[in-house]
Order: sequence, then structure tokens, then C-alpha cells
Amino acid sequence: MGTYIFDAILTPEEGSGYSVEFPTLPGCFTDGDDYHDAAYMAADAAKTWVASHLKHGEPVPEYCREEAPEGSERLCVFFEVDESYIVNGPVVSAAQAARELGVSAGRITHMIDAGLLEGYRNGRRTYVTESSIAVRKASPRGAGRPRKEPVEA
Repeated sequence: MGTYIFDAILTPEEGSGYSVEFPTLPGCFTDGDDYHDAAYMAADAAKTWVASHLKHGEPVPEYCREEAPEGSERLCVFFEVDESYIVNGPVVSAAQAARELGVSAGRITHMIDAGLLEGYRNGRRTYVTESSIAVRKASPRGAGRPRKEPVEA
């Protein structure tokens, strides 16, 4: 996992909110309803941009200090990311994945962290790829507490 830092330029919008751009990362734009939301969205946008470039073997620019134009503000965004941040294919919620696999939603998070499922978090929500659920269903169960099966008399 690599660590990165880039300067974002936050520009207040009429009414409310901020638009965000990364001059060093061509095509990387986002926005936010307030300063905190804009900063959060900036980090997510930059992480996605960098992870996509890493996944496709494209170069990631070095840090370059940017100056904010008048009326805008410079924000340094620091994050860690690798190509696994980009998830391919359709996704379902952690709750749906838990129902399909017969485990708790909390266990789904542990399975993603352990690399047993492919997924990501977006705020407080967790999503899992349908393909990784299918692979998990097709593979034999590993170590761990077995599910209780009904005993036949």
C-alpha cells in the first residue's frame, strides 16, 4: 500500500458547498455540501484516481505544491491506497452478502479485511462484489466456528 499527498483546491459555490479539483491529477474533480464534506469527498476522489492509475499501470504524479487562486483554498489531502481500492463488477450491500453467505454483517467486514471477499466501504455502508460472493459460496469452508446444523433423530 502506498502513501500519497496531493493539494486540492476548494472553491466556495454560490449558495453553499464547495467544488474541489486536483490540478496535479487531471480529471479529478468532486464537490461537497460543506467544508468537511468537501474534504472527505476530496480524499475519496483522489484515492479512486490514484488506485485506478495503479490498477491500469499508469503513472501517478509526484507531489507538487499548488497555489489556490483568490477566493479558493488549498487543502493537503493525505491517504494510503493500492489498486485493490478499485472493485470490479456489480456489488450488493453487506447485509445482502451476509444473508447469502449465512453469516453476520460484521463478519462480512472481517472477511473483506482478510481478503476473503472483495468489497469496499463508503461512509458507514459496506458493499461486496457479487463475484466474490459466488467464489466464496463455491469454495469449501475454511477454519472457524462451524454453523450449527439441525440434528436429525
